[in-house]
Amino acid sequence: MRVQFRGHIRVIRQARAVGAAVVALAIVAMALAGTARAAEPVGEPVKWDQARVTQYAVDLHKRIGEAVDALRKSPMKDQPTQRTVWYDLREDLRLLDNTTEHLASELQKGAGLEETERTFERIESLRRDAEEVGRRSMIEAPVMDALVSAGAVHNQMKPYYYGKR
Repeated sequence: MRVQFRGHIRVIRQARAVGAAVVALAIVAMALAGTARAAEPVGEPVKWDQARVTQYAVDLHKRIGEAVDALRKSPMKDQPTQRTVWYDLREDLRLLDNTTEHLASELQKGAGLEETERTFERIESLRRDAEEVGRRSMIEAPVMDALVSAGAVHNQMKPYYYGKR
């Protein structure tokens, strides 16, 4: 009777190991599919309009600056439970501020889609990082409003870089 019981335990352990391997492979496949999807244009790109994209970039940099100011005024840093989130968000916004300033500057100098595409993708990555920080915390309304406003301008730029959906 004991031998039969050990046989069942072995089968259960093997099934768990196989299940864990399948889950791990599924997670890796989903991660690879997500990165492949992000690199490919979603649809037909919108005809490049240098003046419009440049204005969007200038507006985006301005809105990020407003978000930085709103975060500085926020009492989040004074709350012990929010202090780490505040520092993470401050760093993400600092990087976004520098990167959007660079994008606006390059576009104002006449750089086009190919020259600015990687910078725009960096902004996209930094935005995702800031959104992740935001999901972990309670961000105050003025800061959230500034971030949403900046996100709206960023969304207006996406069709020029990624295409329409």
